[in-house]
Amino acid sequence: MANLTFFEKRQIPIYDDPSQIEFGIVEFNYEKCASCGMCVKICPASTLEMIDKKPRMNQQIECMMCSDCVAICPEGAITATRNYRYTGRYKTIGFGALQKPRL
Repeated sequence: MANLTFFEKRQIPIYDDPSQIEFGIVEFNYEKCASCGMCVKICPASTLEMIDKKPRMNQQIECMMCSDCVAICPEGAITATRNYRYTGRYKTIGFGALQKPRL
């Protein structure tokens, strides 16, 4: 875990300000997708929705990149492409590479 300076400890990002938070992004391979909807049901942030029997990220992207959707997909049709992070002057700490959660 990285050490924070005194100045960094005093700053707390505003989580609903898009200039301070960059949310995660997942992509779907619709040729593999079976339209089962498991990813939509398991998403804890309600970021995914079914549109025309296909999962998509909704317009209010607030993906916290838990990767539950990647792990639950029986067809392997979901890929995590961008991780959740703070932007600008904030430091994202305790972060590793994107990977599936343990099952």
